[in-house]
Amino acid sequence: MKGKKSLYTAAGIYLLLGLFLLLFPGLTTGLFCTGVGVLLLVYGGVTVLGFFLHRGSSGSYGFQAELILGVISVLVGSFFLSHSAFIVSVIPTVLGLYILIDALVGVKRGLDMRALDYPKWTATLGLSILSLLLGVFILRHPFGVGLSLWRLIGGVFLYQGGTDLWAVWKLDRLNQNL
Repeated sequence: MKGKKSLYTAAGIYLLLGLFLLLFPGLTTGLFCTGVGVLLLVYGGVTVLGFFLHRGSSGSYGFQAELILGVISVLVGSFFLSHSAFIVSVIPTVLGLYILIDALVGVKRGLDMRALDYPKWTATLGLSILSLLLGVFILRHPFGVGLSLWRLIGGVFLYQGGTDLWAVWKLDRLNQNL
């Protein structure tokens, strides 16, 4: 199965993110905003500096595009640092969408298992449908629950990581038996 290492890595990230959100919802969201803001500022600063250092070299069109990307990164990073409360309020919607999309991928994975004649494909499909419902729930109630919502998102990520890990492992085993 192509890309299984990245699928296992993604499942592990889900599990870690879920655990941190479940145990430390306020700290995690604050660290997220600060971390992303700092990373974007550093990336943008390095990119802008690189533009000015390599301005006269060939291929300057590419460097101009990097300058624009660098300036945008600095602006977005500054926004993350200065408006972290707004970012924290939007994150549940973004994460809910992400969970929803990942659950749809899981539904396809379950259908792939059915196509490979795996007798328990319905378990993967059922778990993915449950993830889909959890994603919809988060999207319908993004602001009303506060830190409880972050804990819920953490629980959903733990669940999603576990089910993804199980489904990828099963699909990998099925492909090895072909």
